[in-house]
Order: sequence, then C-alpha cells, then structure tokens
Amino acid sequence: MSKNLEPIKKSNVYVPPNLTLRLLRLLVGITAFLFLFYVVGHYLTGWPFPTPLDLLRIASAVVLGGLLGLVFSRFWPLPPTPGLERIFRIFFLLLPALLFGYTLQVFSGANQALSIILPLSAWLSSGLIIRVPEEGQNSSLKSAK
Repeated sequence: MSKNLEPIKKSNVYVPPNLTLRLLRLLVGITAFLFLFYVVGHYLTGWPFPTPLDLLRIASAVVLGGLLGLVFSRFWPLPPTPGLERIFRIFFLLLPALLFGYTLQVFSGANQALSIILPLSAWLSSGLIIRVPEEGQNSSLKSAK
C-alpha cells in the first residue's frame, strides 16, 4: 500500500501543449518584422544596409528576449484578468530585459536598438503561459485557447 495517499493538486497554470512551436513561430515573426524594418529603413532614411552580422545580432536579441520572457512566465504566469498585477509584472520583466539589451548592445558594438528589441521580445513571449482563474471567477481563458 502506498504511503503517499494525498490527492494530486491540480495546477492553476495553463501551458499550451505546443508551447515550443508557438514560441518558435513568435520569435521567427518578430525577427522577420525587424529584418524588414531595417531593410526598409535603409531605403527610406539612408540607414546602413544590414549586414549578415547585423541580422545575426538582431536574431540573437530576439531569441534571448524570447527565452527570458518564457522563463519569467514560468515563475510568474500572466494573470487571467487585467489589473495592477499585470503592470507590476511587466515592470519586473522589463528591468532585467533592458539591462540585458544594453549589455548585448555594448558588447556587440551594434548600431541597432538591441536594448529595445530584447525587452519587446521578452514582453511578447511572456504572455504564452497563463494563470487559470480560481473557481467562481469569470475568465476569458477559453478565448485564449
């Protein structure tokens, strides 16, 4: 007979079954948009044309930000309802993301705004894991699925 007879507690966090695919699709979309942004910026404003090294810097900032956002959402999932908790959550996510972005920009010597790209990517990817509301609360979780 088993000594552990306590019932298994149900998790109050919704993790999508295809989380890796969603994260990959999000990061590829952000990267493609930024590549296009810098190429169009070259023709419209005279920015230097992005070299493969510049594109690698942008892609690395997006991936690092996406992973930071995913790790952060594992520890503090997105609340089910808008409110003050979401504001504090964004604030506590963006502080280290900005620091990592500035560090990446300084160490790589980039002309691109990696200090903004990394927090943007972290913020967008931190919404993939959602906290399920308590029993009796109205929720839009069904629409999030």
